[in-house]
Amino acid sequence: MVSVGMALSVCIAIGSAFAKAPAPAQGQPATQEGGMGSEKVKVLGEHVYPRVVLADGQSRFDPSSTLLVNALGAKSGMFGAAARDGITWANAYVPGTDRNGVVQLYALSASGNYGAFFGARSSDNVSDKPENVIGSIDLVVADSARPHLHWAHYSEGYVPPGKGGYRLLINDENSIQNEFAPAPSADPYNVNPARLLNNLRLDCGIGGYGAQSCTNPLSILNNGANYRIGILFGDRSIEAVDGAANALALPSAYALSWFGPSGASSWRIYAQAHVAGAGRIIMTDAAMSVELGRSSTPGLQITKESIASPAMIASGDPPKISGVCAVGGQRGGNTAGAFAFTSDCSSSQIVIGSFAAAPNGWACFASNQARGESVLRQVAFDQSSVTMDVSNARKSDVVVFSCHGF
Repeated sequence: MVSVGMALSVCIAIGSAFAKAPAPAQGQPATQEGGMGSEKVKVLGEHVYPRVVLADGQSRFDPSSTLLVNALGAKSGMFGAAARDGITWANAYVPGTDRNGVVQLYALSASGNYGAFFGARSSDNVSDKPENVIGSIDLVVADSARPHLHWAHYSEGYVPPGKGGYRLLINDENSIQNEFAPAPSADPYNVNPARLLNNLRLDCGIGGYGAQSCTNPLSILNNGANYRIGILFGDRSIEAVDGAANALALPSAYALSWFGPSGASSWRIYAQAHVAGAGRIIMTDAAMSVELGRSSTPGLQITKESIASPAMIASGDPPKISGVCAVGGQRGGNTAGAFAFTSDCSSSQIVIGSFAAAPNGWACFASNQARGESVLRQVAFDQSSVTMDVSNARKSDVVVFSCHGF
């Protein structure tokens, strides 16, 4: 049953045979009746749009007419302000939509409240089988050979110049009111738990076979202006689990990628772990910690005063070692490792260098593992190397060293 009681003009034409109706009473709309077989045809109202060209501001409907029908079929429908104005105000913001035949169902609020309302409830569905209950569907089919642009749904908000009286403008708001029980949790490997409550879902494909890939599910673009901030999570909008809320839930090997050139990522951050509690990075007001597993000692902790770790392992190529005393057999990394003298060195110097440039210099400590009377002592430094005195070293003596920049 459809009830239209505010503003409506309807023209239903079947054939061309009309019986002349008697003159309407004073204040009543004109009515014509005719028919083909047992069907009846009625034309309600004195002016029927779009037969009559009306000037701006004139009505497209008869305000005294009311229509109550069981089923209504029409080529186009105009409701609210769309039926009242000769040229709708919406045409100024979305030009061309007011042309005859462009919009099949045109609804504009005449009260400044709601323009249209669609809804559905499952209690009205009497089927014994589970069925889809959908409040509204938007569908667009790109089946033309012409290069049209397609949108299944488009929302546009507009703030005219000088109109600053508004409190807020939200193009699309999507809310769920759950008064039954706490909702189940979901994760990348369990996306459809029983009694799922999900505000928005973006799919590539409709669940059938033959679907090809899609480009991307979401784009945030500058279309003439920029946003003040990107994706925003309100405080306490997501419940905390194990110390923090899962604002982004990614499966293994999904990355945050930064692009430098088009088509190629420059930096990526991703995890390839598959076990629970593999690690986390925690940033506080005073420190940043990298925790591996459930250990109480962070693998790395950085504060303003220090960098702490259970063990620091030097990596990179061994440093260049030069001087009168020849060395070889270098092992280890750039700032720590071992080397051996290839000849006796009773009293001379070596230079350990090629470090990264430090703000002030480097401090190195070395020890001859073969003999206690052999001494290696730093006597000079610069931003990328140190000079050490060597005494009482013999061929094949192995020396271990460690250096730190400052």
